[in-house]
Amino acid sequence: MSSVIRTASLLALFPLIFLYVIVPALFYFFPHFMQHIFFLHYVRIPFVDYTNLSQHEISSFGRNFYLEESTLNRTKKLSDKPKNSKNPRLGTWHVLPATISTQYMELNQIPTDSEMEALLDKEHHSIIVYFHGNSFDRTTKHRCELYNVLSAMDFHVLAIDYRGYGDSTGHPSEDGLIEDALSIYEYAKQMAPSKNIYIWGHSMGTGVASRFVAELSDIGLPPIGLVLESPFNNLKDAVMNHPFSKPFRKYPFFDEIFVNPLMRSGLSMSSDKHIQRITCPILVLHAQDDHVIPYILGRRLVEAAQSTHRDIQYVEFEAERGFLHKYIHRAKELPDLVTRFFQHCETRSRSKNRTTRTPEEVDTN
Repeated sequence: MSSVIRTASLLALFPLIFLYVIVPALFYFFPHFMQHIFFLHYVRIPFVDYTNLSQHEISSFGRNFYLEESTLNRTKKLSDKPKNSKNPRLGTWHVLPATISTQYMELNQIPTDSEMEALLDKEHHSIIVYFHGNSFDRTTKHRCELYNVLSAMDFHVLAIDYRGYGDSTGHPSEDGLIEDALSIYEYAKQMAPSKNIYIWGHSMGTGVASRFVAELSDIGLPPIGLVLESPFNNLKDAVMNHPFSKPFRKYPFFDEIFVNPLMRSGLSMSSDKHIQRITCPILVLHAQDDHVIPYILGRRLVEAAQSTHRDIQYVEFEAERGFLHKYIHRAKELPDLVTRFFQHCETRSRSKNRTTRTPEEVDTN
C-alpha cells in the first residue's frame, strides 16, 4: 500500500518537477535548443497550399515564388558580412495593389507570374515588405487580412517566411532571419529600383525589422519608412512578460537561467538599442489589450527612440476595441493613419534628397 502511495505521489509531483526543475535546466544548459521556444517555427498547419493565394482569402491577384540567394545580385555594401549558414530557399508571396488587380479582373484576365514581377517597377505603387511574428507562416489568417488592407491601399505587398517557417528551408536564428530580411529587401530593390520601399514588422518581426533597418541605416541605405506593430523593447522584457513565463517570474535568478543563456547563444533582439540608430521615420502601433506583448513594452521602445531624437510616432489603441496582439489591422482608421505617416516619410525623403545633393548638382554660379 505504501509503495502505491509513494508511486502516486511521485506521479503527482512529476508535472511540478518538470515545470520548475527540468524546464529551467533545459534553458540554462541547452539555450540553442531552447531558442525553438522563442521562434516556434515548428508550430504550423499541415498540408498548406502556398500556391493558391485566393484559397487563403487574398482579395487581389498575387503569386507564390521562392527566393534563393543564387538568384540575387547582392549589393556588396549590404552583404559583406559572413553568412550565418547555408543559404535557404525562402517561400514568398507578392500581392498586387488592388487597382492593378481590378484592372485585370475587369478584362477577365489573370496576370502571369512574370507580368506580376514586372509590375513591381511600373506606375506609382510603393512596396511594403512584411516580416511576420513567430509561429505559423505567411498564410495565417490575420496576416492575410493585413495583406488585403495594404493591397486595398494600393501597395505591393511582399511577405516572406523566414528560414524554417512554412515551406522555407533551413533553421531559424536571429542572424539567419536578418539575412532573410536582406534577401527580400534586395529583391525588392533590384526589381523596383525607383520605388519607395517600406518595412512592416509585427511582434517578433519587429525585432527583425528594427535590427535590419538599423544596419541599413548604419551604411546610409535605410528604407523610406518603418512600421512596428505590437513590438517589444528587448528580449529580457519580452520573455519576462510573455504568458509562457508566468510560472517562472518569481523564480530566483530568472535572468541568469532564462534570458542570459539565450543571449549568449546569439538571440538578443535588442530593439531598444537598434532603434536608436534608425534614420528613417518610424511608426509604432500597439493595442492596450495586447495579451502577448504588453503595450508598456511598446512605450519603452518609443522612449528609447525618443532619447536619441528619432523621428517616431506612436499610436495606442484602446483596450475596449479588442484588437489584442494581432488585429490592429481591423481598425477603421488604420489606412488613413498609415497614409499620413507614409506621406510624412516621402516629404522627409524629398527634403533630405534636396539637402544632400552631390557637388555636381549644386549651382556654384
